[in-house]
Amino acid sequence: MDLLEIRYFLAASAAGSLSRAAVRLGISQPALSRQIAALEASLGRELFYRHGRGVTLTEAGRRFQAVALGVTQQIADVREELSGGALDASGSVTLGIPPSLSASMGADLALRFAATFPRARLRIREAFSAILLEWTEAARVDLAVLYDARSNASLIATPLLLEDLFLIEAPMLAGAPAGPADLAELARQACVLPGPENGLRRVVDAACAAEGVQPRVLTEVDCIAALKQLVERGVGPTVLPFGAVHREVREGKLRVRPFRSAFMRALLVIATPANKPITPLVRATVVMVQEEVERLVPLDVLRGVTRNPDGSRLRHRAASQRAESSRVAPKHKASIKPISG
Repeated sequence: MDLLEIRYFLAASAAGSLSRAAVRLGISQPALSRQIAALEASLGRELFYRHGRGVTLTEAGRRFQAVALGVTQQIADVREELSGGALDASGSVTLGIPPSLSASMGADLALRFAATFPRARLRIREAFSAILLEWTEAARVDLAVLYDARSNASLIATPLLLEDLFLIEAPMLAGAPAGPADLAELARQACVLPGPENGLRRVVDAACAAEGVQPRVLTEVDCIAALKQLVERGVGPTVLPFGAVHREVREGKLRVRPFRSAFMRALLVIATPANKPITPLVRATVVMVQEEVERLVPLDVLRGVTRNPDGSRLRHRAASQRAESSRVAPKHKASIKPISG
């Protein structure tokens, strides 16, 4: 057994397919198959079930994966320690971020990174969570902020913000309801929402299902700017976190109302590919993202609960939310692993 075999095994387990893993690794599928077979022979156990759709880990494979992930991270940590912990300030980092958060902190984060690491380069790529998840699994980004991260062995993630969701409406007209919103309002009036693949939409759908509400969706738009324009024009309300609309609210173009439902909170996590070592520069960027989020909550740019210094409060509340959601939509349960360092 050698490190190359472990690396190939982790790539195959993350991809769920030997052909996809081979493409990502830049080798032929027969060569990858031989490496996997050699690893299984050295262990005396089959690590994958082979089937028509790809490969799935066996029980032995799941146990080996847990150990292999720990080993690769320990090797990365030792390499960093032996190099004196020096930060390669001339490298590059690609960060994936959802539109609702990039509107709040993207510019400040870019400026702070440039000031802290003048010889390094930060590339920020904006996309919805479904696309960000694919990019992270394929290691096309070094880290990403995700909504509603579902159970996935190919990610290493840690909680970032348990974010409150709001009913976003046009400026209040005479006779319009005020105060906290009920989920039933989404059924009484036509609304505009992101598509069902969007992480925020999955939170909304799970919350509505928990209360027996069927939203009345006029149109589905996977563009935050377009959603806000539709609401401003009086087409109907939408559901977004406060950070996505904080400027429009202060300018009087939109108004927000909190939901009474405890389900209307979305867990944001910061994730890295499990089969790609976390470099010191990436780890520094993770910390920078966490600090920016924690800075913006007291300023009322973001609304939600950030982690305590020990992380206990956020993990407790996030775990409670996931437990409630699992009774409604188990496939949306998040699997959170801490990013070390």
